This record gives sequence, C-alpha cells and structure tokens, in this order.
Amino acid sequence: MRLRHFEYVPKCSVAGCDHPAAYKIAAPWSDGSARELKNYGVCCVEHRDHELAAARKRREGLRLAEGETVGPVGLYKLTPGSLDSQLAKVGEGKS
Repeated sequence: MRLRHFEYVPKCSVAGCDHPAAYKIAAPWSDGSARELKNYGVCCVEHRDHELAAARKRREGLRLAEGETVGPVGLYKLTPGSLDSQLAKVGEGKS
C-alpha cells in the first residue's frame, strides 16, 4: 500500500499570523513500541524562537506514562510531501 502525503502548506500556529509555517516544533516520543514526533505546533521564521521557548516550557510540565519517553523539544524543517520521520532537525537560530 502506497502512503499518501499531505500536499498543503500549514500556516503558523500563532494566533493572527497568516505566514506559512517553516518549522514543526516537536520532540521525539516513544512508548517502547512506536516512535513519532510529539507535536508542539508549527511556526514561521518570525515566531520560531518564541514558539520554541514556549514549547520547551510546556514540555517541562509533561507527565509521562510508564514506558513513555520524550526527548528534547527542537525545530524540524517542514518539507512539502515529507512524513515526520523524514523531517530534518535544524539548529537553533538557523533558517
């Protein structure tokens, strides 16, 4: 079975911002049998630093179930037609 990819361009998660999202803010998550990126939102270049800091703050209060792990929150470059597992993590302060 061939996977279908979403082909839309998401908008920045910040209320009132209509810019296209350039990044997914996420953390690697696992329950021991499955892995994915835990989504903390998507953002444009302008809101990247603020939204990343806010996501890290939310991550601090996250309670995990037994067997769950969550890695550090980071930025992943959104690439049209790509799955989460194909997104490249980018360094902070980079485009």
